[in-house]
Amino acid sequence: MLLEIFIIQEGSSLLLLRHSFTKKIYEINGNLFSGLVSALSMFTSELELGAIQHFQTGELRVLITTYNNIIFVGLVDDDPHSEFIEISLKNIREEFLKEFSHEIENWSGKISIFENFREKIDKIVYTEFSKYFIEKDFPKNVINVVRKFQSKFESKYLKFIGKETGIARAEPQSSFKSLKKQIRKELSLFSINNVSSSNEQELQIDIPMCPICRGIKSPEFSCKFLEGFIEGYIEKSLSLDSIQIKETKCIARGDEQCRFVANLK
Repeated sequence: MLLEIFIIQEGSSLLLLRHSFTKKIYEINGNLFSGLVSALSMFTSELELGAIQHFQTGELRVLITTYNNIIFVGLVDDDPHSEFIEISLKNIREEFLKEFSHEIENWSGKISIFENFREKIDKIVYTEFSKYFIEKDFPKNVINVVRKFQSKFESKYLKFIGKETGIARAEPQSSFKSLKKQIRKELSLFSINNVSSSNEQELQIDIPMCPICRGIKSPEFSCKFLEGFIEGYIEKSLSLDSIQIKETKCIARGDEQCRFVANLK
């Protein structure tokens, strides 16, 4: 799994941005790490431009790619050769250079200009995660993958992954009635569900045997992936800019079923 991204200025070893993807915080001194990576990057200078080099350090692996005097580093805790990790790292590199090439050439030294790039990093990585781990063999791996990573990812990222998956799975629907039929069919691929509504402005989805929060006890609503999935599916199906969706009951909290209410106004 991709744990952290470091973006470093080559030569000065200045850490421009450090971004984490998991709840766990690794006790790594960012500035010392940047200096080490800069030294390692000297040995990669003969690589094809933009290629990715791998190094082992204890239980972790370090992936390095250098372009235009900027070093992009991925910290990984498992197989670093996965397509997902390499594509994510390359896409981050390309987007960063596209957005900041001019600023770097005329840089005043203010690191704060790179802070807003964090949102783009998240979008790149979690979009690729959804494609690689969930959409590719849907619904075969969806439950196992979500349950494996829901303890590592923050809830907002689980919802984002769910929404990307829902958007990818949905097809435009001609009516509210056809939406109800299709979303019931889609959710039935991995869960028993009941879809109901009292009008065409609101949709209620009940999941009595939720596979996402099965065996979990928590005071929090725990099905962010499903919340995002339903949101993305409905928005794509009805060509809506956005909807309001909320999990109002959750088995993890002690409720008899998980319930999601979507407001389409």
